[in-house]
Amino acid sequence: MNKIKYLALTLAGIFLLSVSCSDDKELIPVWESGVNGEGKIVSTAQDFKRGDASITLDFQLKWISIDQKATVTKMEVFLTWEETYTDVDGNPAVADHGTKPLISYEGGAVPANRTAAEFSLTQAQVKALYSGATFDYNDGVSGNAIDVFAAPFNPARDATNIFIDKDVFTVVWHFTTDDGRVFDSWSPSVCTEVPGSNCEVQFGVVCAEEISNPGANGGNWTIDMQDTYGDGWQGGYISVKIDGVETKVFIPTQYLPPPEGSGGVPIGAMQTVINVPPTAVTLTFAWSDDDYNSECVFSIKSPKGNVVANVSTPSAGPIKLNLCQE
Repeated sequence: MNKIKYLALTLAGIFLLSVSCSDDKELIPVWESGVNGEGKIVSTAQDFKRGDASITLDFQLKWISIDQKATVTKMEVFLTWEETYTDVDGNPAVADHGTKPLISYEGGAVPANRTAAEFSLTQAQVKALYSGATFDYNDGVSGNAIDVFAAPFNPARDATNIFIDKDVFTVVWHFTTDDGRVFDSWSPSVCTEVPGSNCEVQFGVVCAEEISNPGANGGNWTIDMQDTYGDGWQGGYISVKIDGVETKVFIPTQYLPPPEGSGGVPIGAMQTVINVPPTAVTLTFAWSDDDYNSECVFSIKSPKGNVVANVSTPSAGPIKLNLCQE
């Protein structure tokens, strides 16, 4: 953590201390107990695969009581499906196909605190959930809603390619506690910054899980990086491996200049170009966690000029690549 962040926390602590001591009748607030969750995909496949309905995604979901006071008695899991498309004016748009109940745990079926419930999801299950879904791609003109599956707006969607790379799915959850409270939203800091907690799991549709024969398309892979706080990445990096040889790509840590920080030239963005030789057999990209993942944003562009990854608030592990246009 950099000095400005330490300073902010220190000042906040002093302020709270002064307020709590100013009047015996003005006590520090007693916060209500609460719960949050952690969901993740634990299968080898992290996304559906276009044209391959055999792929199964395995999920784990935990409810977490930080202070051990609240107990969850009901867990509800939902799935949201959004489809990107180009509207009648040629602008990028998003078709929201709605949120559907996916699975529910109640009473004795609810696992203990920090114990994972497990469930799986296939393309067939998602299609069944959204059977009969319609959407008006002409911006709400009456009578123009069409069946998403029977008359797809995106022509790449057909009986074989049920879901395509324009689809984005999000798994979210609601928790009900033993005192009747329902937790269905959390602050952004819980969703992105608290270790071991998140608010959703997102996945999509890929055409391939690995870059096939990177040497055949050898050339310059461009990585554009940003730190939204403006002081560089703090420990995080993109691991680029060509035939097993690693290059760590990152924005060097630079604290903001005085009086805000300890000096140095602030770096909020940087671009790195990785040259892949025509002899390369393997090429992989992975993320290694930063102290502040929520501040890290990056994109990866192939030698063909296609953006194959566009990531904010990354998670440790292989970086998901959209190789459908490669």
